[in-house]
Amino acid sequence: MRSAPLALGALLTLGLAGSACGGSGANESAKSPESASAAEADLTPMQQLQVIPTSLRAQVADLTKPIDDVQKVIDQLASFPQRYNLNLGAVMGMAKATFDGGEVQITLSADVAADAKAELEAALNTLKGAVAALKDTPARVATLTSNVVGVAAKVPVLVTKVSASASATSANPFAGAEAKAQAQADLAAVNKVADDVMKLVSETQAKIAGVPAMATGALAKLTASFASADGAK
Repeated sequence: MRSAPLALGALLTLGLAGSACGGSGANESAKSPESASAAEADLTPMQQLQVIPTSLRAQVADLTKPIDDVQKVIDQLASFPQRYNLNLGAVMGMAKATFDGGEVQITLSADVAADAKAELEAALNTLKGAVAALKDTPARVATLTSNVVGVAAKVPVLVTKVSASASATSANPFAGAEAKAQAQADLAAVNKVADDVMKLVSETQAKIAGVPAMATGALAKLTASFASADGAK
């Protein structure tokens, strides 16, 4: 069996994987509860409680990342005329084609610098991923909502396990001093940890509720940026 610190790191990695991989990563992680369960099996109930906030925050960040990416890409593309002497209308036209068709197609003259082409391609690929994730917002919101409900149901179960295990260790005449000290620390902290988790659950639910409107707004902002650039062609 893995040591508790290694297992804790593995579970945190599962929670953070979505943020590192973009929108699709979050869905894939959410669709693999057996992976999280395997990591949790090597954690104590107290450690499982303690890791919940990091996991929830990572999932919320992953859900909202495409919204942030849209503004970053709009600003980045708008800077191309000044930084690379590219026509804004042409740049935004390629962005619109990516938005409409879901594929990146670069159409630049041969004399455009390689670094400009590379940055434009990277920006359009970011846009492609963000748009796909934004359009998938209802499913992504539903997945995270279900995860949060699961967390809320799990907290009292974990509290009971922590209390039972710590009480048994404290009463065990054969338990070592270090184990008894940890048991007493767990008993003293478990209710505060649980309260903090449930507070975060409520905050997370409130944030999730606002995401669909934010996603719609991000898509509308993109459409407006295309329209405003039409005259620059």
